[in-house]
Amino acid sequence: MICKKNHRYLPEYANLPDSQDNQSGDRHICAGCAYEEGLKDGMAGNPRKRDLSHLPESQAGTVRHKGAKEAYDEGYNEGFRRSR
Repeated sequence: MICKKNHRYLPEYANLPDSQDNQSGDRHICAGCAYEEGLKDGMAGNPRKRDLSHLPESQAGTVRHKGAKEAYDEGYNEGFRRSR
């Protein structure tokens, strides 16, 4: 599944670390979708996810080759902060 959301081009994602390796299988997972999923989980108080393979892929815009796990963690932390 390919991500078609406009968040693929948001400049905020340009600051995420690059992720060119595929050791964890998340090389092409959309960092924007990962961030949004982390945000929702953090706000809901859900446990952090380790497997993001269910998320769409994207090689477009500012999310190209960005770290999905790092994006998820940033979103989770922000969601947790907002929920307090």
